[in-house]
Amino acid sequence: MSKKAEMTRDRILDAAQAQVMERGFAATSVDAIQEAAGISRGTFFYHFASKDELARALIERYARQDHELTESLMARAENLATDPLQQALVFMGLFEELFREVGPVRAGCLFASYSYEAQLFDEETHRLIAESLEHFRRIFGGKLEQAIARHPPVVPGVDPYELADLASAAFQGAYVLWRVTNESERIAMPIEHFRKYLELLFDVRAERTTDIVAAKA
Repeated sequence: MSKKAEMTRDRILDAAQAQVMERGFAATSVDAIQEAAGISRGTFFYHFASKDELARALIERYARQDHELTESLMARAENLATDPLQQALVFMGLFEELFREVGPVRAGCLFASYSYEAQLFDEETHRLIAESLEHFRRIFGGKLEQAIARHPPVVPGVDPYELADLASAAFQGAYVLWRVTNESERIAMPIEHFRKYLELLFDVRAERTTDIVAAKA
């Protein structure tokens, strides 16, 4: 594929993702995507044989970007702090910061949007979503496992991977809050509160929290 063709394909995907995040997949028409991308109908079908093929391409790209984002933010957290608990808190802080900066449309979760219309998508698309969520669970859950080994939580028997699932729920919840309230400033609120919950769970003292925030800066 030529560079120009790749750029056109990405423009179609960008337009489609924005439409799906705002309206849902079923309510997003090929005509609306064409108009938003500034392309002809023929150009759309040159790149995607059907709307179903577009749906899978969207989730493949989103899953790949999600993997890269998770790994890059964890690498940054590990660079900013040496203690695994601090790294976990910085990791969540970086997500919170990102959600505030990019706004609800870009921060919103395509996985959550697809899940509302699960019956529209094939088994391969569902598999891609499940694999991506498992990737986050493995990365963040593994870090929390290290944190628990060094800093026992105030509540015994905490499962680090279930905590990672709770973080995923906070991300999805942030998207739902925005969709229901249309208040963009609330997009990062569930993540902020999950980070504070971790601080309480691990009995992080005020001075340690200050150190972590300083490390972020």
